[in-house]
Amino acid sequence: MYSDRIKNAQRLLRAGANYRGAIDGDAGPQSLAAAWRVTGVEQLAIAGEWPAVRRVIAAAQLVLERAGHDPGRIDGFWGPSTDTAFAAWRGAALPVRGMDKAARFGPAGSAACTAGIVRVPWRMVLAWDDTQVITSFRCHELVAPSAQRAFDRIGAAHSLVQIRDLGLHLFGGCFNHRTMRGGSSLSTHAYGIAIDFDPARNRLRWGRDQARLAQQDAVRFWEIWEDEGWTSLGREKDFDWMHVQAVPV
Repeated sequence: MYSDRIKNAQRLLRAGANYRGAIDGDAGPQSLAAAWRVTGVEQLAIAGEWPAVRRVIAAAQLVLERAGHDPGRIDGFWGPSTDTAFAAWRGAALPVRGMDKAARFGPAGSAACTAGIVRVPWRMVLAWDDTQVITSFRCHELVAPSAQRAFDRIGAAHSLVQIRDLGLHLFGGCFNHRTMRGGSSLSTHAYGIAIDFDPARNRLRWGRDQARLAQQDAVRFWEIWEDEGWTSLGREKDFDWMHVQAVPV
């Protein structure tokens, strides 16, 4: 349980203090170094005497506060106020494994599935028609804040050359009221909670040996989505590397 809170603190430090270590629940040297990079930590009079876990959480609380979410007292203890602020920061309060999608997001194809808007911070085009420029797209209103944050962070972390090389400028779609390919269950796209990139180079049944987004230079891209609680089917199942979704597999 406490390890999960440190993982969430690490996600905040990755977003707000350039933490580049693993999301592993260990308040080790990399987490501490990132914590000290958060302006204001050094002003906590007794922070130097706090154990590592408390310093890391205090830094994460400061990141939340500066993002406009009230974590309560900046004291290094992850309580209900910090939990609530973290859920708001994440944007969607994304469901945990096993939670029914319809129970969380409402009926597939409902108005909520396209009520969210994500603005793309780089030049994006339709994967199947590069004359059609995508400046924004619609998704479920509950996942739009986290998707927007991911896009903004991806744009900040990658040059335009890297964006094009990875194929992140090729939009493969978001909302599509359909069943999963080869099945009868509704796709996550039917809820507006999945996004596809560069389908031609990341085909459904391609694995790590073929898919472009399975290569090492795409790891940062996937880490940003995972920080937001989204799931890569490629990284989890080694297929459909074009796809990221706002629910666990």
